Amino acid sequence: MLDKTQMQEIQDLKLRGYTKAEILEYYKGQGRKPPSRPTISKYYDMDVVPDNPREKLSKEKAFDISPFKETIVAILEDNSRNEFCISSVYDVLEEKFIENGDLESLPGNEQTLRNYVHYLEESGQIDTSEEHRRVYDHVFDTPPGEQMLIDFGEVRLSKNAAIHFICLLLRYSRLLCVYAQDHKYDATEACQAIYRSFCRLGGRPSQLVIDQDAVFVSSETYGEVIRTRVFDDFCTEQNLKLWVCNKHDPESKGPIENSVGFVKKNFFSARKITCIDDVWRSLPGWLNRKNKRIHRTTLHIPNAVFRDIEKKALRPMLPSVYETSPNSFTPYELHGTPYVMYKSCRYSVPREYAYSTVKYKVTTGKIHIYDENLTFICTHLLSERKGSFNQLDEHKKNDAGDWIDIMERLRSQWNCYDFQHFINGVKKENPRHIAKQLGAIEQFLNAENPDKALVAEVMKICCKNFRYQFSQFKVVYEYTRAGRSLTGTEGTEAAMKADPVDYRKMDAYNKAFADRVAITRGEVTA
Repeated sequence: MLDKTQMQEIQDLKLRGYTKAEILEYYKGQGRKPPSRPTISKYYDMDVVPDNPREKLSKEKAFDISPFKETIVAILEDNSRNEFCISSVYDVLEEKFIENGDLESLPGNEQTLRNYVHYLEESGQIDTSEEHRRVYDHVFDTPPGEQMLIDFGEVRLSKNAAIHFICLLLRYSRLLCVYAQDHKYDATEACQAIYRSFCRLGGRPSQLVIDQDAVFVSSETYGEVIRTRVFDDFCTEQNLKLWVCNKHDPESKGPIENSVGFVKKNFFSARKITCIDDVWRSLPGWLNRKNKRIHRTTLHIPNAVFRDIEKKALRPMLPSVYETSPNSFTPYELHGTPYVMYKSCRYSVPREYAYSTVKYKVTTGKIHIYDENLTFICTHLLSERKGSFNQLDEHKKNDAGDWIDIMERLRSQWNCYDFQHFINGVKKENPRHIAKQLGAIEQFLNAENPDKALVAEVMKICCKNFRYQFSQFKVVYEYTRAGRSLTGTEGTEAAMKADPVDYRKMDAYNKAFADRVAITRGEVTA
């Protein structure tokens, strides 16, 4: 059947004086398939074209009666067409009219209902527009070298295997970098991938556009973004600004979302990927080819735009602790002193690394030290004072490192009210030989095997009279066991000195002084 335009065209040719045969030749002359002769004759003989040519052919709408029409319109208006299917509407009608016993069957099947819904939409009887449609504004391109967009993607290979990849896109040139691995990215691996892209591009952008992924952002409250420790260190090290998109709003970073989808559809869909090695073999070549194609949005070649314009706008490279190339680390051989020297300044490492080789890397204001296997050891702030020795507290030598074990053994056997007071006194009196002093006291008490009350009394007297050396402790112990007091001069002197002392009276010193004076006078007279 002809549409109304074709019918009107036959009427117009009739008014211009064309016969039925000439109308047929007219269509052939234009290279168009002509209607059949009976059809041309039918509409040629009409006085006017009917307003609704299909009126006689239209069927009655089975659901266009009450109460079905009202129910269907109410369901469509209360819900979005994108949130349900026609079979769901049909099921609601069955539940409402058949299961309740009102009707034995519906007036049509699901296809009939589907056609009726299309009829309602086309005739404008229901509003198919969404109430809360988002209004978009044009996002103007940033200056060259300004922004890099970052997002993650995942492709499942099987129930227990997946490929995880990170996409990095320069907004101005649309140059794409992609890196993949067989497990989910953590903060360190993400920073390493970002720095690898910097190395590939030969420079740094000014700003990173990221989603609120847990790799980068630990929390966000009313626009206050708290970055993860690793990512915050990386941004500080590379002097990068951040643009953090709203949470669960992928439409706010459309270019990188499209890039993730492009990688999934263009790279993964047509390849048989069994392991990460398959991705590593094919991904670089695919990426090189796609960066040389005409981008559908900009209508330019990303590689050419980057080479001619954007590469010059990138900021110079900075060294990074997240550089994974072994060539970026400087080896240093340690000798007897566990210090790494850099520009006449020395930086400490743990003592167990003496007489070994370590590696270090210098970034903005810091020196990072690793072992031969690139396992992190420590980090120092660079010193501005030439010739300085910079030692971390945990690298300081602890001469009496085993005294704590001795103290605990003494506590378990001889604990008393003044025990900790006595131990503190020994530590203060003998800072360099705590272990030796406590070891001697432990050995002495084990040999004597005294009563616990006697040891408690000895420690009390030692604390009262400030006797915190082993020799003094031994004298106090002997005096206390013998029942003698240390309040007299003899006791005090004995406690002060373990060795016997020869005491002389003042007469002896007076006589020696007088003799010396007499000898001196005789020498002067002569």
